[in-house]
Amino acid sequence: MRLLLLEDDYRLRQAYGSRLRSDGHAVDEAVTLAQARTALAETDYDCVVLDRLAPDGDAIVLVEEMSGREGRPSVLVLSGLDGVASRVGGLEAGADDYLAKPADLDELVVRVRRLIVRRTPVGSRLRLGRVSVNRVRREVLIDREPIHLTPTQFSVFEQLAINVDHVVDQGTLLDHCWDAQRDPFSNPLHSQITRLRSAFRGVLVIETMRGSGYMLRVAAGDEVDARDL
Repeated sequence: MRLLLLEDDYRLRQAYGSRLRSDGHAVDEAVTLAQARTALAETDYDCVVLDRLAPDGDAIVLVEEMSGREGRPSVLVLSGLDGVASRVGGLEAGADDYLAKPADLDELVVRVRRLIVRRTPVGSRLRLGRVSVNRVRREVLIDREPIHLTPTQFSVFEQLAINVDHVVDQGTLLDHCWDAQRDPFSNPLHSQITRLRSAFRGVLVIETMRGSGYMLRVAAGDEVDARDL
């Protein structure tokens, strides 16, 4: 999924960004509110992680600006201001979650996963024929046997799975699964689709829709139950 990280401290920004990328997220970084506003105007993010005290103001202002917008990203506020009044104020402003700094990296990852899952119309667990998916744990089982997907492969698969039986265009997959560091002249999607087809051969089918994108469907004979189990 595509994230925006606003953090002015270089070491923390590197640590948070690296950990979130290792979990399969595409992460764009901003240092100031102005940079974050520009990024939000140009990109459809799934989640925004904001350090509250940015060099050019309180990021709560940015949270208030996003609040109420149709299709707005989930918002996680990171802050050294961890008193009850600060947390309540951040949540009242429209933040979906509030985490005290310095944040534990594993906790940060889990909270981001849960916010992203909550944002989508399907649940945290999906059943696609013989395949079951736990989106929070990022686990995939075939007939109860785990299969290994790289973080990027899981991100691509997740986009297809939550839109099962519907075409997902290439641009959407690239925008949600790769960040601004991607070479604009390369297309890493083809190789990931090839590997996913191999991993789910005989169980799930990923169809190429010429000139459009890709569609995931369950192999003939299996039923789809894309909801919470």
